[in-house]
Amino acid sequence: MMRIVIVGGGQAGINCAQNLAKTLTDADNTEVVVLEKSGHFYHTLGAARACVDADYAKSMFVPYDNAIPKKSSGFVRIKHAVATDISPDKKEISFHPIGADDKKSGKAEKLHFDYLVLATGSTYTVPIKQDPNDYTRATTESKLQDVRSEIEKAGKVLIVGGGAVGCEMAGQIKAKYPDKNVTILEAHSELISRNKLSDNFYSKLHAALDAMKVNVILGERLTERLPGNSFERRTLRTDKGTEIETDIQLLCGGFCPVSDLIQDMDPSLVTEQGSIKVNELLQLDNEKYSNIFALGDSSNHDTPKMAFWAADQGKFLAAQLAAVVQKKQD
Repeated sequence: MMRIVIVGGGQAGINCAQNLAKTLTDADNTEVVVLEKSGHFYHTLGAARACVDADYAKSMFVPYDNAIPKKSSGFVRIKHAVATDISPDKKEISFHPIGADDKKSGKAEKLHFDYLVLATGSTYTVPIKQDPNDYTRATTESKLQDVRSEIEKAGKVLIVGGGAVGCEMAGQIKAKYPDKNVTILEAHSELISRNKLSDNFYSKLHAALDAMKVNVILGERLTERLPGNSFERRTLRTDKGTEIETDIQLLCGGFCPVSDLIQDMDPSLVTEQGSIKVNELLQLDNEKYSNIFALGDSSNHDTPKMAFWAADQGKFLAAQLAAVVQKKQD
């Protein structure tokens, strides 16, 4: 029996698994195992709204129970575990099972793989994404509640980072609290600068923020680095001398690819920015690892680091792997 192991049950990983479940059958004699450390899918796309809406926050945590169709549950399964080590020559991945208490076991186990898919994602400011070291639902709900409470009390909110998350956070806060003073501070000369978007998009974005009376400061950065969200009334200064009075500071930045497994296996396959090097087919950028793939935020593929594209990559790779598996069965 062939085995495909997917590390990570986020947008890229779960879409890869679900599409393999749709395409493969028992007759293909292939097992798909997803190693996911969290007991639930965290709906990152809704995090900004969850920071102002307690009722919505309840829907942020989606159990994996029904992620795989019952007809495919015999050969596709999600295992609550954290991957720790890859042995490419042996085609093995080591992992620690995680119990119902969200604690990992002391003893490592191993899985043989024919194909390995790394969909390990990225870390980001909590609670936009979950804390990589404490990803229980209770902890994340508590972090969301802390941010909601501080936003509600604040008169002046500074959002540090004008990417997609920062813009959405500003919009969600102003939609809920129109009278609050909200400022976006972005170091680049344009908002959402990581992605190549049309002039028409930027015109509409600025028009929408202007209509909501969101203050936007471009091309400036704080003289001090914020390690995370801060709930302290203070006056901050930018590198160009602009002073910003603020009651709370929300850090909408800190994107960092999760590439530890490859860093330990072969550091030459990790960029200076921490991304896993891949080719156009999402394989590791070294022919001797042609059966190992990296998707979504963890890779250096030039597609935008957004949930839609991560999911699309998962679907694409699932189709490619299914075709290879079925061809080998012929």
